[in-house]
Amino acid sequence: MKNLKKSVEAFTAFLQNAKHSIPWVLLLGEKGSGKTTLLYYLLSSNRDKVFPETAFNWIDISYGTEWFKLIDLGKEILNDERIIEYFLNIADGVVYVINGETDESLRNSTENFHKIIDKIPSNIPLLTLINKRNPERKINLNKALSFFDLGKISSPNDPRSFHFEICTILTGDGVYRAFDWFVSKLMDYEAYHESVTVHRVLIYDVNGLLDFDAQFSNIINKSEDAVLITGLLSALNSMTRTLFKESSFLDVVTVGDYSMVLVTRKEKICCLFVERGDALGKAKQIAEMILDIFLTEGENGRIAIENLIEESKKDEEVIS
Repeated sequence: MKNLKKSVEAFTAFLQNAKHSIPWVLLLGEKGSGKTTLLYYLLSSNRDKVFPETAFNWIDISYGTEWFKLIDLGKEILNDERIIEYFLNIADGVVYVINGETDESLRNSTENFHKIIDKIPSNIPLLTLINKRNPERKINLNKALSFFDLGKISSPNDPRSFHFEICTILTGDGVYRAFDWFVSKLMDYEAYHESVTVHRVLIYDVNGLLDFDAQFSNIINKSEDAVLITGLLSALNSMTRTLFKESSFLDVVTVGDYSMVLVTRKEKICCLFVERGDALGKAKQIAEMILDIFLTEGENGRIAIENLIEESKKDEEVIS
């Protein structure tokens, strides 16, 4: 323990004179909240593994076309308030993970959360993830926020950019949505990761049968392309599950100038063709909404899906 503290203190002394070209983000959260799982989620697609705790993580994270350095302090270091305050003062942003497994765990998190808030400079963005391990657990955001004193987080006299997001880190639900906001604030421009150009929507079942096809541009020129694409994605998914785990599933496939964003639910898979480098988080949200419409209305929902794509284009025009 003494050697660890000495090593960290020596490292912080080195950092005092270190210049950084990408933002530094401090990752915080109580033990068992899921913060280390979040780190590995951002690094890879491993969503159902338990990772060992480490004393200190200092890792470059790629998000879209941007990079930031994620600093994850181990539990031994978190016991030293001086070190925490040091990293809070050099960070360009803070991500705080809260255990949202039960209402009681949410309430129990508030005291430590507000202690940390008092020490975070108000000029850096704060992302708070309420992590629920069970995807089926329903959390009302307004009720969750009632446990926290939002006036302590941001006030007219001391305004702060902050965002609360309910998520399930193990499945990735809500993670992209939260980091789309966070990275836009971190990089200091609102339009970051918001642009999505949908060229085509395909919906097929897990056996590879095509159920829905809507084209919004002419980037693909073969008459039998939908069947070929469906078969390709079905084969890739089958290969992924065979190589890794039965639960493994492709979520993004990039080919040339385009990306195929995939979302699955109730034995149906929605594939969106978007521009390479488009907002993956927003694209996944659009795919989820399309699946909601299709699962409810089937082919009768075609007009609603087309209207949804048109609305996303309007959002893009306003942002640009």
